[in-house]
Amino acid sequence: MSEYAVTWDPVHAFVGRVLGGRTTTIVAGTPEWCALDDNDPAKITALLIAGSRWCLEEEIAQLHASRDAEKAAAVEVVEAADWTAVARRIRNRDIALRTGAHIPRRTA
Repeated sequence: MSEYAVTWDPVHAFVGRVLGGRTTTIVAGTPEWCALDDNDPAKITALLIAGSRWCLEEEIAQLHASRDAEKAAAVEVVEAADWTAVARRIRNRDIALRTGAHIPRRTA
């Protein structure tokens, strides 16, 4: 994961305030966008929408990376124990308690 964290919500709110409801079907970077005059409001609108979308995609990627890290940690925990031995110890303890072969110590 990167050193920074990107959060989409404040970017989305800012873009909404700046655009004031304006929208465009033009996609930033396409030939249609490049052909627009630099003073055309649709050019800036498309660029703001593209930047907002990038932030959203980055936040989603961060969430996936975090989940992947959690999954890797869980797998590491699972692989760290000999679960067959753990099950055997639990089963043997239960049998010992049930048969009276082991009487647990009472603590005051």
